[in-house]
Parts: sequence; C-alpha cells; structure tokens
Amino acid sequence: MSVPFLLIDGYNLLHAAGLSQARYAPGELRRQRHRLLVRLVNELTTEERVRCTVVFDAIEAPSGLDRSMRHAELLVRFAEPGHDADSLIEELIEAHSSPMQLLVVSSDHRIQKAARHRRADTIDSEVLLQRLSASARAAAAAKPAPPSSPKSSAKSGEDLAYWLGEFGEIDVAEIARSDDPDWSATAIDPWQQNLNDLQKHLDQDSDLDEWLNRPPKGKGW
Repeated sequence: MSVPFLLIDGYNLLHAAGLSQARYAPGELRRQRHRLLVRLVNELTTEERVRCTVVFDAIEAPSGLDRSMRHAELLVRFAEPGHDADSLIEELIEAHSSPMQLLVVSSDHRIQKAARHRRADTIDSEVLLQRLSASARAAAAAKPAPPSSPKSSAKSGEDLAYWLGEFGEIDVAEIARSDDPDWSATAIDPWQQNLNDLQKHLDQDSDLDEWLNRPPKGKGW
C-alpha cells in the first residue's frame, strides 16, 4: 500500500497536541510551532515526511522568507497576510492532482467537508497524534537492550575484592595438584611427616643416630 500525501492543518494539530495558548509571549508561537514540526520529523516515517505539507496561518510567519519553506523533509506553507490557513488548505485540496491519495489531517469540519468533496480521506488531529505516539512506542520497544552499565561491572569488581579478602588468593595450580594421588600422599601435616621419618629410621638402626641429631624441619616439629 502506497504512503498517502499528508496535508496537515498546522494550528489545529498544535491545539490537539496541547501546544497552543490563549495568548503568546513574543516569539512563543514560533517556538511552539517549531516543537510541533520537530515532533512530526521525529515520528513520521521518511516516506511520510517527503509527502507531507503542513499549513499555518500568516501569524508570526518567518520574516523575509517565501510563504513556503522546508523543515527537514516537511514542506511548510503559510497563508498570505489577510488570509487564513483554512482557505489555503481548501485551495491545496482542490488543486491536488491525486486527491484519492490525499489524507487531510484536521478536526475542522469545514476542511473535512472540502476533502470529502474531492474524495480525499480525513482524520482528526487527535487521531494522528495517537498514531504517532503508538508508532514511537513500538519503535522504542523494538530497540535492542543497552549493554550492561559500568555500575554493574564496578559492582562485580567489588564482590570479587570482598571474597578475595575473605579467602585470600586462590592457587589454581595447588588445587590441580591436590587431585593427584601422589601429591596427596606427601602433602600432609609436618608432625605426621616427622613421625613417618622417625618410623623409617627406627626400622634402620644405622640411620637412627644421624636422624636424632639433625636439626628439625617444618613448623610443626
């Protein structure tokens, strides 16, 4: 299904988005209008942006510029001084070469009637905003999970330091030797080793005197 041409009633959408005010401080209307355009750029697809026209009244139109401008891929149109945006939108609907591929976004009944006259589709501004929000949530949910944060790594390092402090450094080679039967036979308490030596020399009378006179070895003797 091809992407429709979007024709958006800018100030009607601004109101639906909660960005309009009863009175604007100097420059505030331009800022709110900019916020709306930024949202459209961020939440419309690339295909939708290049086929989208947003129409505003002449109030606080950019000075020194033509009545149309580009905001990223969006085409932004401003009504002529003394004319309102509704009239310009009606003109654009009437002049569109493929009205059956046109989607007009406005809650204004006057504009909706003009769109139906040319068999163009219409949706309320609130509906478009709901669709944009749903698409943004779906896109955010589809993003891969971020990698583990440095805090997690730091926590692991703290845990390792704690257990090393409790049990000391682990000698992996010693653990491997402990599985060797020959090593296990000799890795015994020093007292037991001296007793074993004594028994061996008692069995050999000629070595007994030499063994008794030698200096002790190991902490346990």
